[in-house]
Amino acid sequence: MKRAGIKILDLPVLILSVAALAASILLVRRGGGDERLLVVRTPEGEFVYPLSKNAVYKIEGAIGISEIEVADGTARFLDSPCPGKTCVMSGALSDTGAWAACLPNQVFIRIEGSRQDGNQLDAIAQ
Repeated sequence: MKRAGIKILDLPVLILSVAALAASILLVRRGGGDERLLVVRTPEGEFVYPLSKNAVYKIEGAIGISEIEVADGTARFLDSPCPGKTCVMSGALSDTGAWAACLPNQVFIRIEGSRQDGNQLDAIAQ
């Protein structure tokens, strides 16, 4: 019988594989570099959509369906079942880090990825 033990090269290959997996996960979570993403958080989970593709997404929330429009690199609430429609009135989001929420429907949207002007700022204080 052959003994199935760890060989000399097994450990470096395992370490490199784990490092590659971790780097891949970080790139996906950060938007893959230059690509900007719309991140939608709902009671059912978190969903990611590219801002480069114009579309209208119907998102199931706590009290109904919110419609989110992606157009020309921006995202906005098009419609929502909430009574005040404050989320719809918040307008289009275009800057990285910008967010809007429909609190009654528990739908939260934010922009992630590189800024449109290419700068990599974390925040702007006034």
